[in-house]
Amino acid sequence: MRITMDRLVRYKAFQKLTISYFLLILLTVSLLSTYLFYFFSMSAVKEIDRNSKAMLSQISYASDVIYNQAMTIGNSLLTQPEITSFLNDTEEDKTRNYHVFQQLSQIQSAYPYIYSIGIYRPSTKTAVDTAGLPFDSSLYAISAEQYMEFYPRSLTVPNRNNDTPLQFLTFLLYPNYSLRTTNNPLIYINIEEQSILTTIRKIGKADSANNVFVINKEGKVLSHTDSNLFLEDLSGTPYVQQILSQDETENSFTATIQNEKHLITYVKSEEMDWYFVSVTPYSSLISNIDHLRNVTMLVTGGIVLIGLLVSIYLSKNIYRPLSTLFEKIIQNSATLKSPFIDEYKVMAEMFTTLEEREKSMQFVINRSSRTIREHYLHSLIRSNSLDTSVPGELIRDIDKELSGPYFCVIVFKIHDLEPAKGGTEGGQKSLLRFALGNIAKEMLEPLGACDYLITGENEAVAICQYTKNERPDALKPALRNVQGFLNRYFKLTVSIGVGDMSYGRKNISFSYTSAQQYVKYRLIYGKESILDAQTTRSHIMTTVNYPIDCEKRLIEAVQSGKPDSVRDATEQFIEQISSGSVNQVITYSIQLMLSLLKHFDYLQHLSDSNFNEYLDVVTDIEAAENLTEIKNIFIRYCTNICALIEEKDRWINAQKHNIVIEKVQNYIQEHYAEPNLSLELVSNIASLSPSYLGKLFKVAIRQSFSEYLNHIRLEKAKELLTSTNETAANISESVGIYNATYFSTLFKKKYGLSPSAFREQESMKKKKMLND
Repeated sequence: MRITMDRLVRYKAFQKLTISYFLLILLTVSLLSTYLFYFFSMSAVKEIDRNSKAMLSQISYASDVIYNQAMTIGNSLLTQPEITSFLNDTEEDKTRNYHVFQQLSQIQSAYPYIYSIGIYRPSTKTAVDTAGLPFDSSLYAISAEQYMEFYPRSLTVPNRNNDTPLQFLTFLLYPNYSLRTTNNPLIYINIEEQSILTTIRKIGKADSANNVFVINKEGKVLSHTDSNLFLEDLSGTPYVQQILSQDETENSFTATIQNEKHLITYVKSEEMDWYFVSVTPYSSLISNIDHLRNVTMLVTGGIVLIGLLVSIYLSKNIYRPLSTLFEKIIQNSATLKSPFIDEYKVMAEMFTTLEEREKSMQFVINRSSRTIREHYLHSLIRSNSLDTSVPGELIRDIDKELSGPYFCVIVFKIHDLEPAKGGTEGGQKSLLRFALGNIAKEMLEPLGACDYLITGENEAVAICQYTKNERPDALKPALRNVQGFLNRYFKLTVSIGVGDMSYGRKNISFSYTSAQQYVKYRLIYGKESILDAQTTRSHIMTTVNYPIDCEKRLIEAVQSGKPDSVRDATEQFIEQISSGSVNQVITYSIQLMLSLLKHFDYLQHLSDSNFNEYLDVVTDIEAAENLTEIKNIFIRYCTNICALIEEKDRWINAQKHNIVIEKVQNYIQEHYAEPNLSLELVSNIASLSPSYLGKLFKVAIRQSFSEYLNHIRLEKAKELLTSTNETAANISESVGIYNATYFSTLFKKKYGLSPSAFREQESMKKKKMLND
């Protein structure tokens, strides 16, 4: 028990299981108890309703009996000669009146519920009443619609009933109803309302607390447990309106009266059009409803307590396998140190950890298997020996899958996939190679088993297995589909080399070597070509001599510096070598580059840089994907040579011009004081035209001839201003400028000061230096 309670306190799963069972039992017991209580209550209400209807039916029957007896009394009175003669007499006779009184009293004595019987003769206005009640003229004023009428009334008689009004239900009989004259006699029978109430109480065993009453079809009270409501008009009451509007002879329904729910039961008397109504509060229908509710709740509580114990017992039995598993999982676990333990969470974490380990191990195993398979296939296509540490069982499994017996290696060369400079491009390259592998396997596997390997930066290999020593007819269309798919969706161009068929796994390398050789002919056939032995046979079998004439024409075109001639000569050279093998094309191209290097070696300033450029071009030729690229390499290289030749010519001319400019500068330095020194005079000395010499001079010195001459003269004048006391006019003439004003303007424009201001400024500087 202690272990069970400890689990109930600490273990969440055990708590949830126990609470679930307990809530299930609690819900079941609550629903069952509620249903039973409701069922018993409704059964009791229905039984009371049935009894009320039976009671009201009996009361209605009693009223019908009273009605029939009143009819019988009236009919029997009409058979009495003395009564008949009394009704028909037109004169007053006291003796006869007395005999009529005795007969009426004798008849009344047989019916104790009758208060009085009376006869009224309108011709003499004589009334005989067994109770001595005065005749109520209102009775005769009633307009009769049938032989017998019913009239409820309240009559006050002095010195009788303590002057309290007598409440009568009066039956009126009209003996001459068929004749209907104004002097018709009247027989009336008075039944006290209290007697009907007594009958109701006797039949229904009701007391004054019960609301049982009788109403007529107009809703007027004929009898009520509350005598104050006699002749009260209840037709405006909602539940009475509902009773009067229904056609059933008996019925029951619920209504809210003064904010309290009541059961309304009624029975209609067919003889008299009376409604016998019972109005009972719902709270009093079952006197022991509170006791029944308390007993129900007590029993429910006991069952719930038992359910709690049962819940713990069931949880303990169902939890036992879980606890056994949980204890094995959490042995030596720090989780037990926590005051509350969620078993499901702990087990879920443990199972998740185990699952992740299993997935990790499976991933490592699968990846290792793929890696071993790839290494094995690499060793097969390159005829290398496999690492001896690889388990032999794995090799045997791979060999079973490589059953062949015929193999064909297909080499895919990816174009325009340069080495990536960043991580994103590297990832894109991997994605493209992965896409190529998936597409190739999807297209080729329907023709036979296929393995995909990445053998280089821009190269991938498919190893296909066939049962016959011939390639399937659908192989080339499938390879075309691979190229089209890659070009359409990835903008990727691929050339394909199809190797020769080989028998057995050991000869796969021969198929791979042949495929590599065939795919090289994309240099001749261009990108997206599919190359095999049949396609390349004509080139392999053809031997081409080196086109020495094309080489000479190309060298001459380069020397002439004509781009069109260079292009034509290059195209002729490529056309001459294109019919040979790929090796011949590359060899002859390199040989042409070597010839160009030797012939124009004199153009390079540094022999090392010249050779490095040659090596770069050779590398570009070897990496070229087609003949157009090789042609463009030659044109580019030859264009550079033409530029070097042109540059060298310009350098030679520049050297000649520099000598002339230097000679002119020296002449100006020596003859600047001559006022007639001009460009025309110097051009005669240099043997050049004045305009050409002016252009060369401005290009070399960045100044025109006159600007340079003025610069020399002003610099000499500045020296004289600081070193002599000569006037500015004398200094101007000494440097070749005979206009003093022009000299002053030029000097101020160049140095920002007039000659005199400049001399004063320089003098102040010297004095300051001496003082310092």
